[in-house]
Amino acid sequence: MKMKILILVESLKVGGGSERFAATLGSKLYEEGYDISYLTLMEENPKYQFKGDYYTLNEGYIYSNIFKRTLDLFIYAPKITKLCKELSIETIISVSEVANFHAVLSRWLYGNKVQIITSQHINPEIFLESKLKSSLIKFFYPRADKTVCVSREIERILNEKYGVQNTLTIYNMMDIEENLKLAREKLPDKYQELFIGNKEESFNFINMGRLTRQKGQWYLIRSFRRVVDQHPHVKLFILGEGILRKELEDLINKLELNENIYLLGEQENIFPFLQKSDCFVLSSLWEGLPLVLIEALSLDLPVISSDCKTGPREILCSKADLDEERVYPYYCKYGILNQPFEDELVIKTLKEEPLNKVEIMLSDLMIKIIKDEALRSKYSNGRIVSYNFDGERIIISWEELLK
Repeated sequence: MKMKILILVESLKVGGGSERFAATLGSKLYEEGYDISYLTLMEENPKYQFKGDYYTLNEGYIYSNIFKRTLDLFIYAPKITKLCKELSIETIISVSEVANFHAVLSRWLYGNKVQIITSQHINPEIFLESKLKSSLIKFFYPRADKTVCVSREIERILNEKYGVQNTLTIYNMMDIEENLKLAREKLPDKYQELFIGNKEESFNFINMGRLTRQKGQWYLIRSFRRVVDQHPHVKLFILGEGILRKELEDLINKLELNENIYLLGEQENIFPFLQKSDCFVLSSLWEGLPLVLIEALSLDLPVISSDCKTGPREILCSKADLDEERVYPYYCKYGILNQPFEDELVIKTLKEEPLNKVEIMLSDLMIKIIKDEALRSKYSNGRIVSYNFDGERIIISWEELLK
């Protein structure tokens, strides 16, 4: 048996990219012969499928304000140290900021002797305005043995803006062949008619992600009003749950798009939904390395994405394009980049606030992908680049790091 590893993550709940990363990485390492255990800070269901042993602190830990979560560090860190001793853990891999802080504090104050590998999954620039969280990153991350970044841009930001130098980029991974297998499963019966519609006139866009500020779905919904004005039978399906559901539902109602936009909640198997769609649209304000883009590409689905920091550019563009100045829209090798959106919550009708130029650009791109069959064909070849993120390739980098 190889090394004993503890994967520390806030939860394994279905719906989150970091949670899915933890389950995928742990399962892949388990298949490679490592002794894998998971420790979550909270117990949430349904969980992503995982291989290995499972533990949870689950003592009333809930998402709360940053000050409460900071105090919780001193409660949970010693318990992490204790569990590592009981399980003879040799390495902790912590996933995302709060888990990273817990892991390093277990060493710094409570004598945890294990190797600690922290990981950063979203653009750390979003924390610069928070003196507390940015200070915690600057303090804790350099005290880990290594900080793994899921994109080169994240690594650059940590190096230049936080002074964190113990960094390494390893992209997120997924099982591409498993994606293709899951895509062959039947779409749930209650959604069959929605996706079929009028075969000659219908066109299905899809977006996936939590209904939160980060994902910017209100911009997509507002832009879609203009698309429907020209193509009345077009549809947009949004998979995911979150705190903005009510606001987004109200916006859909006010824009009279109830027959065109459907919030389908969390789905256990998202791939039949992707398989029945014609184009994937990402409207995020920030990301890390969005797995949803890779999932869409693995099914050869054309992609339109905001050029948010960080990740979309590294997935969709060739390496030669990464540092080029961009004029939007930017036509990458594997998808189209829309100008990034402002971080502003706009739950308003077009009469209350007209579409801005970025929203108009997005609607123009959606209209173009509907009308231009040659463009759709050009961007229906993403599977080839999705294999850059296949688990068989990415796990090699993790094994080299663990050695």
